[in-house]
Amino acid sequence: MKKFLSLVMALVMTMSLVTIGAGATEYKDFTDKSEVQYEEAVAVLNKIGIITGYEGGDFKPTGALTRGAAAKIIVSLMIGSEAAGSLQVAAAPYKDVPVTNTFAAVISYCKTAGYINGYSDGTFRPTGALTGFAFAKMLLGALGYKGDVEGFSGSGWTMKVASVGSVAGLYNDFITPFQGNAGVTREQACQLALNTLKATKVEYKGDNINVSTGDANVSITNQNHTDVVNSSKTDGNIWKDSANGYVAPKDGKMQFAEQHFTDLKQVGSGTEDKYGHPANQWSYKNVTIGKYAKAADFTFTAGTSGNTDSDKLKNLGLDGYKVADDTSIRVNGLSDSFNTVFAAFNAANVDEAKINKYSADLGRFLGLFGNGTKVEIYVGDIADVISDIVVTKTEIVEISTVTSKNITVKKAEEAPFTGYSAVKDDDDAFAVLSGMKSGDYALVTPLKDGSTVVDTAAAPTVVTGALTGVTNSSSNKLNGVIVGGTTYKLAANRDLDSLPDTGLNSDTVKNSKKDVTLHLDQYGYVMLMEDAGSTSEFFVYAANGSMMSGNRVLNTVIGYDFSGNEIELNIGNDTYPTTANTAHFGDILTYTSTGASSKADYAVSKVAYNSTNKTKGSVTPGTLPAVSSSTTSIAGFTVASDVKTIFVNWDNDTMTAAGQPTNTTVEVKNISVVSGVAKATALELTNAQLYLNKDGVVKAIVIMDESQSAVSDKVMFIENVKVYGSGTNGNTYTYNAWIDGTPDVEVQSTDSVTTGQFATYVEKADGTYTLRTVNGTTSATSSFTVKLKFNGTALTAINGNNENLIYNLGNATEVKVYNAAGTDVSATLNTDPGMLNLAGAVWSDLTERGFASGKSLADFPADEYPTGKDVIELRIIMNNNTNAESQYKISQVVVVGFTNAL
Repeated sequence: MKKFLSLVMALVMTMSLVTIGAGATEYKDFTDKSEVQYEEAVAVLNKIGIITGYEGGDFKPTGALTRGAAAKIIVSLMIGSEAAGSLQVAAAPYKDVPVTNTFAAVISYCKTAGYINGYSDGTFRPTGALTGFAFAKMLLGALGYKGDVEGFSGSGWTMKVASVGSVAGLYNDFITPFQGNAGVTREQACQLALNTLKATKVEYKGDNINVSTGDANVSITNQNHTDVVNSSKTDGNIWKDSANGYVAPKDGKMQFAEQHFTDLKQVGSGTEDKYGHPANQWSYKNVTIGKYAKAADFTFTAGTSGNTDSDKLKNLGLDGYKVADDTSIRVNGLSDSFNTVFAAFNAANVDEAKINKYSADLGRFLGLFGNGTKVEIYVGDIADVISDIVVTKTEIVEISTVTSKNITVKKAEEAPFTGYSAVKDDDDAFAVLSGMKSGDYALVTPLKDGSTVVDTAAAPTVVTGALTGVTNSSSNKLNGVIVGGTTYKLAANRDLDSLPDTGLNSDTVKNSKKDVTLHLDQYGYVMLMEDAGSTSEFFVYAANGSMMSGNRVLNTVIGYDFSGNEIELNIGNDTYPTTANTAHFGDILTYTSTGASSKADYAVSKVAYNSTNKTKGSVTPGTLPAVSSSTTSIAGFTVASDVKTIFVNWDNDTMTAAGQPTNTTVEVKNISVVSGVAKATALELTNAQLYLNKDGVVKAIVIMDESQSAVSDKVMFIENVKVYGSGTNGNTYTYNAWIDGTPDVEVQSTDSVTTGQFATYVEKADGTYTLRTVNGTTSATSSFTVKLKFNGTALTAINGNNENLIYNLGNATEVKVYNAAGTDVSATLNTDPGMLNLAGAVWSDLTERGFASGKSLADFPADEYPTGKDVIELRIIMNNNTNAESQYKISQVVVVGFTNAL
């Protein structure tokens, strides 16, 4: 030891001025922390200064460990990071490692200490990658293992390193089995180094005997390594598992950290993290570094399989395992013990028993497992006895509000965790969620402890494609969908009663006309499905039609699904409505293939909600009070969080006393679907119908009127007519249109609408559109023209403090606003406080100049205005209904072009 210390001092004294530069980024501040898989290792090694981040703030966990960086880690482990950073070198240790090389000093140190070797050509290749076994060999040298005694050189050296390293514990806690012949990444190097800190140091006893016989000299080694004894106060700083299965804080042996990092302490028993995982707790200089979950003995992320509960248990690989009355169960942080959850087991009053001993308990135990639910099982100190069960459920939420300090979320669909606390800017989930906007969906891990906290967050994987089929479980419940030819299974919290109230089955899939969007969790299971076309067997009745099948004319029923898409159902030779089943325009009907005639695809009927039989269906409540977004109950029925308000507007606005159109030939000119309860007056609700699920919860509100509160979600901008045709069946038009900011969408219609203006639309079942020019000026969907004057320096109507606001509507020299009739309403448009807010609008730019916000208008260079045209002309869709909750909300902005006058 004295000789070794003298070597260190000599190196420090004789090396020149080259030092190891290191960043000071802490683990908690790593910009790519979410990519780190070996969090415990990286956090601990970072805290004690062994490994740092790059200047840019990242760590690059999957980056390759170079030979030079490996040398730095070894020296930092041996003498500490500060001393390693102060080492100096006078001569190049290898011909390709000049004294100016960042790692020259530590490479020289390792060469002198015998931890590393160069190549036969005299090089070291400091930037070359290092294999796992090569790095493990260096770490074993730091632990005191002698390479010449253990056989760490020559042929077969990797097998020796693999064997000795395994006994020493260097390869413990890797996510996948350690591949020593492969290159080692930076975070894997941290795991190897952490295992070294916890490993026991060795020393050798015995002699080397040299025997000479003639010209031959034979060396006989009689040395064996033994564990270094620790009788100092550092014994117990690193807890070690003892041979008989329990954890002893003091083992009388010298772990590496107990000698070289005396201020580093690890507690490995009786500690759990916030989710309930048995955990290691680390501290350095009496400051806690963190708690880090131990690897589970079993991890599951899918549901069970098998015909019986016993089969399911066997397929999990848990048959024969036992539980005790103190077995811990934690679900997203909520704790309980096994005996309080499983009553039959508790009644047995035994210390431990096999899981499958009590059939009632076995079913409840298997109920913990599900697609997308992570179940981790820990086997305790007593063989085959489960000590801890940790269940972690992922939920999907919708972003409500996003500010610089707080983000609020709300449940999406039927998520079981409710009442989420706001995510604050110092929470781990904030960085992910702050990059999203209101209405986006996010995967979150809720932590339940008094309130529901968003602990982690991630964006779901989004898949869009044609819905072509469904899959069912053995109990005939929907458990998957086929989209784009690929089968996606539903997550467990979408699997209890299929997707709640979507009505997805082979019938509805057969009739689906649109692509669907799936939001998948981290395991690939469906958390949410949007835009499923006809995803409900319920629809809004509109009219009757006919279709040809061979030489036969078959009857059809035409209507609209709850997403606002037209559907046409073949009912064969049947007629609807029948004498016994009266229906009116706007009624909520259902369709099914059951009972359909031989020539029909569907039978259509009206089904009323029945609370006794739990039959979902429609309710016509009659007189209702006005409703708004804050309404939680209608006609005594609870309103679902994902309720939709469907406004049906038709051409003939004259109604009978029964609330039906007087004209028998009615054409819907607009279907507007609003998420949530839209504001509606008592008069508008006179003939409203409600769709209720089996639990009597309102999932849809159908109002036979144009929305007076919400801007229609089905508005396009008609740029020009591409093709015009006339025939015996009337005129046909193909328009070039912009839909939701997408240009050059070809739209076919028999309706003549004004080009250069907005039009509401309804997509028909045959792919053509019903179009109506937006002429409203005081309705929820109103169209205006806005002209902004450039004064040679700036668009003065756009304020630099908030470049999404158009100010000074009454200033005739800066800005003018015209309604659809061409009347100047600049001075009379009663916005508050006299300005237009463009934030959140969908932009379409006909000029192709890149306009996409008020700021882009304000920043447009003066020299790029066309000669003689210093006015920018916009068309906007705005809610100008005085009774609307969102009056003055602008949903679309189209940059039409440049003109020469306001």
